[in-house]
Amino acid sequence: MSAQSSQPQLSTLQPHFDLAGPVYRNPGYSQIRDRLNYLIEQYLSPEILNQNLNDLPQQFTQPKPRPWGSIDWKAIRPDQIIGIDPQLFLCVVASSVEIEAPIRAYSLISRQYLAEIHPAITHFLSGCYDSEGQLIEMGVWEKEERQHAPAFRKIYQQLAGEDSSPTPNSIIELPSSGSVVKDAYRHSLRRITTEWSAVAVYLWLMAHSTGALQAAIAQPLQDEVNHLAKFWGISRWGFQDALPQRCAGMTRQFAHLFGHHRDDRSNSRSVFTLRNLSYGPELGFSYLRILNQLCHWHMTLNNTLLYDLFGPRPFLQPSLSSNSHSPSC
Repeated sequence: MSAQSSQPQLSTLQPHFDLAGPVYRNPGYSQIRDRLNYLIEQYLSPEILNQNLNDLPQQFTQPKPRPWGSIDWKAIRPDQIIGIDPQLFLCVVASSVEIEAPIRAYSLISRQYLAEIHPAITHFLSGCYDSEGQLIEMGVWEKEERQHAPAFRKIYQQLAGEDSSPTPNSIIELPSSGSVVKDAYRHSLRRITTEWSAVAVYLWLMAHSTGALQAAIAQPLQDEVNHLAKFWGISRWGFQDALPQRCAGMTRQFAHLFGHHRDDRSNSRSVFTLRNLSYGPELGFSYLRILNQLCHWHMTLNNTLLYDLFGPRPFLQPSLSSNSHSPSC
């Protein structure tokens, strides 16, 4: 795969501004860090996180996917990649296609772990099913997420001039602990970690892009931020876990997922090279800066606020009625 021939270059003298702030043709680490900070304040501000969380109870009663802004696919060009090897950028986009592809399988796993704990969040994630286990209505989360793989595939086509050949991510199921609540908690941390990782990577791609390319990536990014806030907040309400415990659990989940994707992605050999190690500090900063933002927000999620949103906690004595054959909505 190769990026198509470049269009006229951006000015290296006078910066212009895009969704990540000032734009330079060859930004260094400090400039990429500034662009990441700018993006995080724009897309993960406490106001936006609160807005996304406050929307969740309404999604339980009146589910409605977040509408995307318009995307000018034909305006996406290789010269909109800035400050990074275009081949690495393409590899990360291709990996995003693979990771986002098996959304139906992800939603079914969430249903497996969460149906006994909280039917409403299960419906939001994986939809409504009839008495025979057949899908009646797709969940809002799945409706939103299923747009991501096609979007990144279109981005790849515009940049490379050819289609990608994705190998969908293989599914990881956590071994049962014997406790419905513990298994639901670990799965919740896994779901939060995958959303956190997607946000960190997509923000990094936006820091290294501009124009129509950057605007296209912003659409799946906003979905991931939305989901991250919702899952973080409702799990904070349900499990009442201490912040250090949560961060430690997310770190373990991240290490496990990193090892999985290193072995499972079709282009991992092209990504994990000595040449690309220089981008590690940028990605590390993206992950840690987002986590820091979430931790500060976490401290504002007091019990009164969460009770007003979701009511009494259901997780202390979960219902064990999942073997019934009534409709699951």
